[in-house]
Amino acid sequence: MEWVGLDEDTPIENKLVNKSIADVQRRVEGYHFDMRKHLVEYDDVINKHRELIYGERGKILGGADLKANILSMVEEEIRGKVATHIADEHGIGWDIGGLMADVATIFPLPPTLKADAFSEMKPKQIENKLIELAEARYEEREKELGSDVVRWLERQLMLRIIDNLWIEHLTMMEHMRLEAGWQTLRQIKAVDAYKNEGYRQFQLLLSTIQHDVAHAIYNVRIEKREAPEVAPSAMAQVAGGGGGGDKQRLRVGGKKIGRNEPCPCGSGKKYKRCCGR
Repeated sequence: MEWVGLDEDTPIENKLVNKSIADVQRRVEGYHFDMRKHLVEYDDVINKHRELIYGERGKILGGADLKANILSMVEEEIRGKVATHIADEHGIGWDIGGLMADVATIFPLPPTLKADAFSEMKPKQIENKLIELAEARYEEREKELGSDVVRWLERQLMLRIIDNLWIEHLTMMEHMRLEAGWQTLRQIKAVDAYKNEGYRQFQLLLSTIQHDVAHAIYNVRIEKREAPEVAPSAMAQVAGGGGGGDKQRLRVGGKKIGRNEPCPCGSGKKYKRCCGR
């Protein structure tokens, strides 16, 4: 501006300048458009995963038949272990001991079952025999605990495993998203690399859910605890009154207990939500 003798308030009007500025503006807008487009594509990957996982959670909470689903997971795990230890149809390289040890991590094998029982069987027969034993053990466990308890246990176990693994999956996907940009050095679009790795990671999530459910359902235990009895000297006596809220306090054995403090009955709830209602 000083070189051409113009002050700062003088507008610059020139076709070349206007064209250059418009070109720069198009480039900048195009760059930000591509960024927004890539963000949407990244989010689409996670959204598809989320729809599938939340759909499964919805089925669990809606009372779906989890028994058939869980037994199917157990069968798939058993088939995988048989394929790992017994690959040859003719008994070459069989590892019966390793197979029985691996299957025992899923469900307890009968004490009378010996490795010799499988020596004359074919791989498919061994597979069917182990699946039969797994189903029989599941039925025994259901009789021991009761159908209602087992149904509750199935829901709680599935929800806990899915939720914990889903959190880990989201964390891993975020790391992959940050690392996807490096794939451009290999002449691969970052979004395409993220989609491919995301698919493999989701398949790993599903297989891990199957593995964890199959290995936990036979081994989880339920402990029933009775609430502790409250001594007569610890009966609730509300001091004061009229004011309500935190002004009312529980007096137990000479000690004042606030309404927001744990209830002395041992329920684990606040006093105002338990005995102080």
